[in-house]
Amino acid sequence: MERREEWIAATRNKYPLDAALFGTMGAVSAKLCADVSRDFIGKQFEFMDTSKYEEIRDVARMNQVYWRETLFRVYWAAALNLLRHQRWQAGCIRAFKAPASLLSFAASLRGLLEASLDVTYSLRPVPYTLADNQMMVESALAGSLQQFFVIEELENRLIHFVYGRKVARADKIAIPTTHVALEPKDYRNAADLPEGDRESFSELYDELCGLCHPTAFSLAFLWNEKRRGDATTVHITADEDERKIRNLCQKHEKAIEFAMSLSVTGSALCLKTLNWFSLPEVGCPSIERWNFDDIPAWRKAQERLSTRLIH
Repeated sequence: MERREEWIAATRNKYPLDAALFGTMGAVSAKLCADVSRDFIGKQFEFMDTSKYEEIRDVARMNQVYWRETLFRVYWAAALNLLRHQRWQAGCIRAFKAPASLLSFAASLRGLLEASLDVTYSLRPVPYTLADNQMMVESALAGSLQQFFVIEELENRLIHFVYGRKVARADKIAIPTTHVALEPKDYRNAADLPEGDRESFSELYDELCGLCHPTAFSLAFLWNEKRRGDATTVHITADEDERKIRNLCQKHEKAIEFAMSLSVTGSALCLKTLNWFSLPEVGCPSIERWNFDDIPAWRKAQERLSTRLIH
């Protein structure tokens, strides 16, 4: 326990602003992204053209290509999300530094919040799915699986994460449904958050939207008014950004911490899961320096893997 406390203290000291704004989870998220993202740069994955894949007649070879590329997609999505999260969090930190900007901070934090739900929609099922099917996937990678084996839902979620975007109604006919982004509320609903977390997410999201949109809320922190007798005095006070940012983070501490956990932990567990497989291209050595044994989702994935291997 003492070593863990020392590690946490050292991490908070290394990322003092992240810790000041977002607590221990903020500092840990910054460190994890910095440590692991070094493995991502320059990484390349080659995908076979669909037309060429359809020419394959050997089932074992079809399985081999399919599962190599599916695991490529898992790594690709997890890596992209950590790189994106790193930038949203860094944007928050830059907006807090003098001269602080509440509006820039709110925009970055809103992006981080939405991204956490986006990645949860696509990646949360991955560790469990791979644990349940580890032996089949390994057989496919070895080129020995003779029965055709795909998991379409997993494939679709991974494709959606990378390619999902807002599409004009007239263009939807020509574009695969996996490429069409959902509405923000649909990602929140799909995440199936506990009631308390759902409410805290909504409260934080609504406040951030109020700041990011050109409404009264995006102006209110810049002025105040005082009533004196029959007159009202309007006072412009454009020097409150740092204090307002601190207050915002304290008010929504639990929701922000949960959003960071969803985003960073979900991607990290996917990378950890990929190390189960004999496919060097998706190995992530740096993630093995991180211990996730106290995270329920990781323990559950390991238990499901162990159960399948025993049977």
